[in-house]
Amino acid sequence: MSTVYLHIGTAKTGTTAIQRFLPMNREILNRWDYDHPLMPFHFPRMGDGRNAHFLTLWNDDSKWAKRWDKGFAVIKEAAERFGHIIMSDEVLWAAGAQDGFWERVTDGFSRTGVELVIVVYLRRQDEMAESHWNQMVKGKPKLSQGFSEFVTAGEYEASFPLEYDKGLDRIASFVGKDNIIVRAYEAGQFIEGSLFADFLDAVGLSLTDEYAFPEHVVNTRLPENVVEIKRLINTVDSYKDAEVPNYFREVIRQAYGLEMLNEIPKHKVGRFSAEERRSFMERFEPGNAYVAREYLHRATGRLFEEEPKPLPKYEPDEKELMRDAVRVLAGASVYEYRKWRELEAQVLKLNEQMDALERRAAEQSSQMKKLKKQMDEMFNSAPFRALRKLKKSKEDDAD
Repeated sequence: MSTVYLHIGTAKTGTTAIQRFLPMNREILNRWDYDHPLMPFHFPRMGDGRNAHFLTLWNDDSKWAKRWDKGFAVIKEAAERFGHIIMSDEVLWAAGAQDGFWERVTDGFSRTGVELVIVVYLRRQDEMAESHWNQMVKGKPKLSQGFSEFVTAGEYEASFPLEYDKGLDRIASFVGKDNIIVRAYEAGQFIEGSLFADFLDAVGLSLTDEYAFPEHVVNTRLPENVVEIKRLINTVDSYKDAEVPNYFREVIRQAYGLEMLNEIPKHKVGRFSAEERRSFMERFEPGNAYVAREYLHRATGRLFEEEPKPLPKYEPDEKELMRDAVRVLAGASVYEYRKWRELEAQVLKLNEQMDALERRAAEQSSQMKKLKKQMDEMFNSAPFRALRKLKKSKEDDAD
């Protein structure tokens, strides 16, 4: 029986890097009796590395629902050729909080005739909260809540559970604790100090020189003042309209003269104060200790070993915020100007094409007139007049 290693995230734990690494090295994996199968379908704005995303359709009746059966058919085919299958999608941790999800998913794998092993990376909850808020402000659904309000309300935990002990026990009730591989997302805890080596170790492989690596992958956080500006933009009701493009990242790139957003320097401030961070993490200490003992078999009960670097809490400075707001406005102007120039160039090209078509049509019209004149002259020529007279005479004789 083949084993499926289902990597379920969590988000913000290097999942994009892993999902680029796996397809790049599929041939090597195959040589070791592993496969990272590619799906015959795609989801908008998702790479091939997220080959387990179809599992989110577990209760979906939309046009994509058929992908559920197609996905398991691909896994079954791969299992007939390989002893180990690697699947990955970072939203499965959050999806697993829904009633019925793991019941349906584990049933799907059982019917496919494979053994299911869950691989999950966990990051400190305070860092997850900051990262999750940042992501929602810069992307969709265009969050306008301030960080303190966001954390106090706790609404994000409905979509991204931070009580890791409860989430893991929920999964364990379907697959068993022995079939869950938990890793802490801390560089100091990675095998060989490498996320790729650590992930391969989790699924029973070792990192060697034969593997290729993706280019540096960064899902960049925006500079703190720019995040605040984006949050304020999000308060505009018309901007929240789904039809309004969320091109803010490109505007930032223009504003700061960057080739890529990952050139932005690391953060020098946080969203928690030192006391707020300590208080926030206290809530999760018992659950984290439980995870360390029950899933990592650590008598110390320490899930996370690295203390975050102390950072002062972000407090907006009006002068600096105004400076960055002007910079962002300038970036937006540059972006729109370049888009306008692109459209202008396209219109000019279309006009040139229209002129060429009009000239061609005029030439064809002139040729048609010449041809008509030639036909008229031929029709009225002496031979044709004689031919018509002869034809009429024969018709008269026949009558």
